[in-house]
Amino acid sequence: MKKTFFKILKITLPLLLGVFIIYYSYNQFTEDQIEEIRSYILTADYKWVFLSVFLAFLSHLSRAWRWNYMLQAMSYKPSFLTNIIAIGAGYAMNIFIPRSGEVARAAIINRSDQVPMDKALGTIIAERVLDVIMLLLITATAVLSAGNAIIDFFKNNLDSAFAKADTSKLLLYLGIVILLVVLLIFIAKKVQLLGKIKGFLHGMKEGFMTIWTMKKKWLYLLHTLFIWGMYVTMFYVTIYAIPGIASMPVSAILCAFVAGSFAVAFTNGGFGAYPYFIAQVLLIFGIEETLGSSFGWLLWLSQTSLVLVYGLVSLVLLALRGSLSRN
Repeated sequence: MKKTFFKILKITLPLLLGVFIIYYSYNQFTEDQIEEIRSYILTADYKWVFLSVFLAFLSHLSRAWRWNYMLQAMSYKPSFLTNIIAIGAGYAMNIFIPRSGEVARAAIINRSDQVPMDKALGTIIAERVLDVIMLLLITATAVLSAGNAIIDFFKNNLDSAFAKADTSKLLLYLGIVILLVVLLIFIAKKVQLLGKIKGFLHGMKEGFMTIWTMKKKWLYLLHTLFIWGMYVTMFYVTIYAIPGIASMPVSAILCAFVAGSFAVAFTNGGFGAYPYFIAQVLLIFGIEETLGSSFGWLLWLSQTSLVLVYGLVSLVLLALRGSLSRN
C-alpha cells in the first residue's frame, strides 16, 4: 500500500507541479499578453522549427548508434533498429512516468537480444554520467559568458526586495526557509533518500569508468559531442522562428538552453517548467516575458511532438516485431 502510494506520488507530483507553474506564471499575464503569446506561436516561421526537430532526431539516431559501442564491449550486438526503437519507446515513457524510460530501454534489448537487465542499465547509467558532465560544462560556459548580466540582475532584484521588505517579514521568511530545510532532511532520512543518492553516485562512478575501458571509447565520445552539439544547435536555430528573438546574444542562448535542460528534471518532460524557466532566464537579458514564453513553448511543443511521434512509431514497430517473432 505504502509503495503504491509513493509510485502514484512520483507520477502525479511532477505533473501537478507543471500545472501549478503554468497557472502561476500565466495568471500574472493580462488577456492581451496571453493573446500576444498565442500570436507569436501561430505566426512563427516553422521552417526553422522543422529544422530544429530534424536536428533533434539526428541526435536520437546518434545516441542509438553510440549505445552499441558499449554493448559490443560486453559481447552483445543489438541491431541499430532495435536501439532506435528502444530509445524512442524510452523517451515516450519518460513523458508519462518520469525516469521509467531507462528501464523500458533496458527491458527491450533484454527481450530482443538477451542483454541482462543489470548490464543494460549499467550502459544507460554510463550515458547519463557523460550527459551530466556535458551539461555541467555547458552550464559553466554559459555562466562565465553571461557572468556580469546574471550578477547585475540578481543584485538589482535583491536590492529592490530588501528596500521594500521590513525586518519582521525577512525574519519570518528566513524562519520558513529553515523550517522547510529541516523538514526535507527529516523526510529524506525517513525514506532513506541519502542511501539511494549514494548508491546512484556509486553507479555513476562505475558507469563512467566503463567508458574508458572500451576499445571504441573515442568514437563513443565523438558521438557524445555530436549529440550535445545537435541539442544546442536545435535550440539555437529556433530563435529565427520568432521575430525579436534572433538578435539575442550567444550567452543568453546558452543560459536559456541550460535552464530548459534542468527544467526537464522538475516535471514530466519539462511540462510547464520548460517554457517558464526559459522565459525567466531571458528576462535577465532584457527579452520580454511574453516573447520568452512564446519561444519556450514553441521549443517544448515541437520537441515533445517529436518524442511522442517517435515513441508511438517505436511502440508500433516493437509490437509488430513481437507479433512476427511469435509467428
